[in-house]
Amino acid sequence: MKTSLRLFAAVALLAIAAPAYAQGGGGGGGGMQQMTPEQRVARQKEMLFKDITLSAEQSAKADTIIMKGMRSQMEAMQAARSGGGDREAMQQAMQKVNSERNEALKGLLTTDEHKKKFDENLAAMPQGRRGGR
Repeated sequence: MKTSLRLFAAVALLAIAAPAYAQGGGGGGGGMQQMTPEQRVARQKEMLFKDITLSAEQSAKADTIIMKGMRSQMEAMQAARSGGGDREAMQQAMQKVNSERNEALKGLLTTDEHKKKFDENLAAMPQGRRGGR
């Protein structure tokens, strides 16, 4: 339950940040709105794979998985908007996208120790509140 709430909060953060980024951000303050897609991928990798060393191949695959997840989230948000703005449907779709992304990323890892650390990193990620955790 706690993990689901954290995952939902992470999705909500991306749901807020992506449209703001697409519209050029809201001026000052920095944050996700000011990041390029490549910077967002790097930041997510930094948080998810903290204290885990990835090979060049694993890193490239992680980049692809994260970018695919971002595209899927944008598609889910656009579909929800065009379907009358059903917020719950959008949230469920984005939760599914994030779960699939996280499982794919975790699948890149070869040791149980790294998988455990990945789960710890996922649980420790900021959950949509300004200023950190």
